[in-house]
Amino acid sequence: MKTVTWIACGIGLNIAAAALHGGSAPQAIMAAGAASTLPKLLLVAAGNICIWRGLRSAMRDLWGAATGKTDRKPEGRSRFAEDDAPVTDFDADEAFARYMQQREAREEEPVATAKPSLEPRHRAPATTSVPSPVRAGFGRKVV
Repeated sequence: MKTVTWIACGIGLNIAAAALHGGSAPQAIMAAGAASTLPKLLLVAAGNICIWRGLRSAMRDLWGAATGKTDRKPEGRSRFAEDDAPVTDFDADEAFARYMQQREAREEEPVATAKPSLEPRHRAPATTSVPSPVRAGFGRKVV
């Protein structure tokens, strides 16, 4: 079907180019200039490309039929049949419940804060900033 569509489009574009041309004499075409000639040439080029693609598709279909190999996927078939559906033992609800239990256990633990040292620093002025406790999130950065 793809072959027929390409060839039909190519023939249609060539017919449209011939209708634009109108069968005028070569001298009239030269006098009209590029303004009227360029669209006709583009239609002819597009038509020829469509015909070429249609012929290429036909040759591919013939070669596939001759060798028994085809690139096209059969219609109506899915990747997995109902019998061959992949089976996993992963339970999302169970994983989420386990995560929530671990999160609650982490929140109940006392958070140890680092105390700033009282020793003077020679290189930089002393800062009194305390690093915030590190908490891990479920795939997210917790601020």
